[in-house]
Amino acid sequence: MKKIISVIMSIVMLFGITSVAVTAEEPQTASTFSTMGDLAGDINKALDRILGYFGEGVNNSEIFLEPTDDPDVFKICLRFEENDGDIQKHNLGAYYNAKTGEVYSDDYEKGIFGTGFNYNAITKVFYAMNECWHRAFGFTPFYDLLAKLAFDYTTTRIFFDYGGKEWMVQLWKGNYFFNLFVGGEVGIYNRPAISTIGFKYNCVSDEEMVPMSIKISDKNRVYFDREPYLCWWATGFVIADRVQPKSLTMETSIEFPDQEMCDAFAAAASKKRGVKCEVEGTTVYIVW
Repeated sequence: MKKIISVIMSIVMLFGITSVAVTAEEPQTASTFSTMGDLAGDINKALDRILGYFGEGVNNSEIFLEPTDDPDVFKICLRFEENDGDIQKHNLGAYYNAKTGEVYSDDYEKGIFGTGFNYNAITKVFYAMNECWHRAFGFTPFYDLLAKLAFDYTTTRIFFDYGGKEWMVQLWKGNYFFNLFVGGEVGIYNRPAISTIGFKYNCVSDEEMVPMSIKISDKNRVYFDREPYLCWWATGFVIADRVQPKSLTMETSIEFPDQEMCDAFAAAASKKRGVKCEVEGTTVYIVW
């Protein structure tokens, strides 16, 4: 059943939950959920197919929202009928906030089911959480080489020194997860000034996180626009047709803790080909 539940939640997140109003008087059926275009048709039919694949005797499956003590928050549940007529209901361990649009699990900062990512059903954006599992591994260029197996993006790295450490801010934009998503990333990393760990950088600590924003667009549309928030990895990914990574424009802002760090980063960023930057106070605005 755990395998089934994981697949079901992937379907739910992939198709997206609409931002329609829900009430606490009664559970909301799968009609609360909507597919995105012709991606997979009716979600109940998709659920029936998936459940039927993993086990016989599963019929009339549906996703519904069950009220909680918070009038804005609903449990995401699965209900289906067995061949003998018994009705089974399972709490999928995920929640939907009808006010904010967020879909998340009990351990909010670790992402849905520990994937490291949550989802906003209003903006249709997937995004990394600060305590995602990726944080423990830092960064090395090897990750970008490995990512080419499933991703098609372009990236640039900005290096600078500050406070006795070597710092790196890396930008990514393009296609993700076998070209099913269009998105972008801004990550901030550091390591000791005299480093013995080769190309590896560490993700910054909680105390070193900075407010960052991220917006991805092209000449035809804005894919997403996320306001500044305190993080080490600002991300956004939306379901979209494949694009040429260099046709995308990233706009990001990074607010540094002091002028010295801001100026050190801005000086390095201004030397990067294709990167435009402006400084206002201790905030650097990047267009790439």
